Amino acid sequence: MSKIVYLLGAGASYGKRNEGEPKNSPKRIVEGLPVVNEIDNEFSIVVDWVKNCDIAGLNTPYSFCGKELDAASMKSMFIDDLIWLQDKAAQHATIDTFAKKLYLCNQACDFGKLKLLLSSFFLIEQVIHPFDKRYDTFFANILNRNAMIPDNVYIMTWNYDLQLDIAYRGYGNGRLYECVPNDTMTETDSARVFRINGAGNYYGANNIEADVLLTIKSEGLLDKIFRQYCIANRTRSFSDGCLQLIFAWEKMEFDKRSDVLYNKIADAQVLVVIGYSFPFFNRETDREIFSKMEHLERIYIQDPCANDIKQFISSVLTEQQRAKLLSNIVPLEYKTNFFLPPEL
Repeated sequence: MSKIVYLLGAGASYGKRNEGEPKNSPKRIVEGLPVVNEIDNEFSIVVDWVKNCDIAGLNTPYSFCGKELDAASMKSMFIDDLIWLQDKAAQHATIDTFAKKLYLCNQACDFGKLKLLLSSFFLIEQVIHPFDKRYDTFFANILNRNAMIPDNVYIMTWNYDLQLDIAYRGYGNGRLYECVPNDTMTETDSARVFRINGAGNYYGANNIEADVLLTIKSEGLLDKIFRQYCIANRTRSFSDGCLQLIFAWEKMEFDKRSDVLYNKIADAQVLVVIGYSFPFFNRETDREIFSKMEHLERIYIQDPCANDIKQFISSVLTEQQRAKLLSNIVPLEYKTNFFLPPEL
């Protein structure tokens, strides 16, 4: 039985669009999450969503910067910060570009604030928009009789979102065994899902499980976000000890879990790439990941631009892989459901 590894990028959570709706309409995304060229419009939608949230039931004061703030003050601060990130992102090619600029310039506070805002943004997005049901179909197809991912299938994802977790919630015990960089998980032997960039979520009491994300009321979600702001402020860092999200170029964080991942994928024979374009920012990590998969025999690429991505892959392959695999890369341009290779 072949060992199969899935590699997911943002396009794997693209879902469906109503092209008849304006780009700034919350009804345009029918399922799934925004990709890079939709982020700016979605920030405006999230800001409007927060503005319209009724927070009258949040009476507990929040301790921020040594002051007791009410919910209205926290809401106003959060909206201002969302607009700050939207404006800064608009001045750069992508949010990732702005993030790396802050990282390289040692602007730790703003860098951490960006990660907290980005995590909050994706959590809100998954309340506003229904999840991408291709994930549900995928699990219905591949799960074994115990409602678990089979031993010969592993999933690597660059995505911050919780779409995998949301789709899996109705199967078996409702929990995916995941390996997240810098997490405290001990069931690494059972891990089938590896989050290369971590997850857009929080640690501790404010962590939001997938089933909660589907049922949580708007004020409840904002309450968790506000409390996370307070924790970040008390620790003097918006990133240390409270966020699951990392970036690929934060090598120290990725390396904390990389050995677990590499042990799992070392004997992979088939790779299925869905919605991932191999951006330059991730190239060092991609090269490292591919160098560990010494036994790859075939690569499938599922993406509307699959033929272009086929060219990008050569930049991350080892010389040995390049000689062996370039004639065994199969582009697939359809997007109805996640591809199930014949080797499965």
